[in-house]
Amino acid sequence: MAAALGLFMLAAQAVGQETRVAAAADADVIAVYSRHVEKRLLRAHFDRATAKVSITPFGPPGVENFAVAPDGAFIVYSTTDTPAASKPVTSLFLLDEAGRALGEPLRSPVGAITELAVSPKGDRIAASSDRGWLALLSVEGSGTARRLALRTTFGVAADRQFTFAFRPDGGLVTIVDDWVATWRSNDGAIQRTLDLKTINRDLTPADQDIGALFKLTWSPRGDRFAVSWGPGPMVTTIFDSNGHRLKPANFGASKVEFVDGGDAVILYGMEAPALVRMKSLASTRFGDPDVSADWCARLAGGREIALLAGDQITLWSLEGKRLTKPVRLENYSLGLAVPGAKDEVIVAAEQAGWLDLYTKEGKFIRRIQSGGRDNRGFVALSADGAILAALGSDALSVISQLSTRAWGTALSPPGGPLVAVAANGSRIVAEGSDKTLRSWSRDGTEADAIALKAGEQVAGRRLSGLAVSTNGDAIAAAEEGSAVWLAYPADKSIRRVALAAQSVAPLPDGTGFAIGLADGTVARLSRDGAVQQLPFKASELGAVGRIVVAPDGLSFIAVEDDERQARHLAWDGKVLAGPYRAGQSEMISGALFHQGTPKLIVRNAGSTADESYAVGNLASPR
Repeated sequence: MAAALGLFMLAAQAVGQETRVAAAADADVIAVYSRHVEKRLLRAHFDRATAKVSITPFGPPGVENFAVAPDGAFIVYSTTDTPAASKPVTSLFLLDEAGRALGEPLRSPVGAITELAVSPKGDRIAASSDRGWLALLSVEGSGTARRLALRTTFGVAADRQFTFAFRPDGGLVTIVDDWVATWRSNDGAIQRTLDLKTINRDLTPADQDIGALFKLTWSPRGDRFAVSWGPGPMVTTIFDSNGHRLKPANFGASKVEFVDGGDAVILYGMEAPALVRMKSLASTRFGDPDVSADWCARLAGGREIALLAGDQITLWSLEGKRLTKPVRLENYSLGLAVPGAKDEVIVAAEQAGWLDLYTKEGKFIRRIQSGGRDNRGFVALSADGAILAALGSDALSVISQLSTRAWGTALSPPGGPLVAVAANGSRIVAEGSDKTLRSWSRDGTEADAIALKAGEQVAGRRLSGLAVSTNGDAIAAAEEGSAVWLAYPADKSIRRVALAAQSVAPLPDGTGFAIGLADGTVARLSRDGAVQQLPFKASELGAVGRIVVAPDGLSFIAVEDDERQARHLAWDGKVLAGPYRAGQSEMISGALFHQGTPKLIVRNAGSTADESYAVGNLASPR
């Protein structure tokens, strides 16, 4: 591929086809909807006087696993770096309570880290790997001189899952999923071993390498511990400190939080949260009965609980009274929450919905936040590059001047995957539900929603293409292999043209649209639906799945529906360049003109998770 096209690479992940990549016709920019996810920490502070929650990002991005010292004195976290042509390297870092780095990073002695924990005194850190090893580290020094130091590493289980947790007295307990528990000192020395199966006869070892949930949690007083386990349905079992299981034996929960000093637990994760009192083991509903909690964390004292559900966080009293309204930080999804300093919890968060911008020569410009947090994302650019629309599964975001998010709107109900922008940026159009064409003005005002005529649609045919005229005064939609629909926002009228359309594109002079047809031909329609150019052959084998008209309007690029072949043609049918035939692992994801030269955006469609784009000239037949 590189030899044929002289390609540059755009670092990106596999994002499929259609409009996940867009190029501005008259500006030097390509936008790629990126599946990059930025992981970082948030601090949630609760103000009871005002019944409000403030959420603030802090510390560097890239946090994979983390743990917090008592009273939020410091945070330890791990991150993995993958240098070019090298194996991944996992490192451990310390942050102070303000998110500032402490000491130097320490390379993980056990490789990739699956879990971190800090001892109750804040003097030890335990880090586990997925290969059966556990490392113990100490926190040395004080204040800004604090740093990490390795104490020891030891193997726990070579071929089984294990879990671990610090006891309140500072010792460590490890449990392997054959239900053998080991009590250790704070430096890892074995003190005693207990086979929980010998005193709980119906405990059954898991099959080896089952990959199920297995998580240990100790109560604050050390008189009980809980194990959440199972491949699904998942359960939580509570034991006394001597390893005897409390009855009822199993609760239907995948997560547990000891509260009220250990006199109660909140069980959640499989069902709505429930509060269980240890004295009676009676269970009552906790929090909002209509909302399942993803995580919960007790505040200092254990009588107030932060509940996280999706992207929202709320504070509740142990008596079941909601103390703050649900609050969310836009563009973030929330994960693990642990107690921090007084009135605070530290939350793991992910920020997705990014757009990567490149020049047409392959130079990376910047990454900007679109607002959509899901993996599905489609983009469209105005010809001058000033307006960029990003369509998620249930939201539309618009970026102005390729720098800031101008506005966004929720799409309820969500629609299809098509989005288009007028060349002058005056109108943004997205496919709504039930083949409705929804459009917005540049400032975010919803202009109209025009539905295709139900009686004239062909059953089972999706919309396969969408375009807006140069000035935004007409919309064209291809109904797969059956028709072109022309919509006119001025009077909300709509017209059906019986052409076996597969794709549509605006003509730069604003007079109409280019239509790619299911039989591999191309035609031109005026704004009123009249055929300006009779269909002529543009592809060899299949339909014209994508069509891009040159800025001067004199030629176009036609990409076949299977995204494997493309040509550059004049309107008299003469082939000016191509055909380009994609290699075995390639797909043609887009086309553009740059300084008069036809170019293709080719995606490496191999089996790896991380794939790439490449751009190069569409070569002449010779």
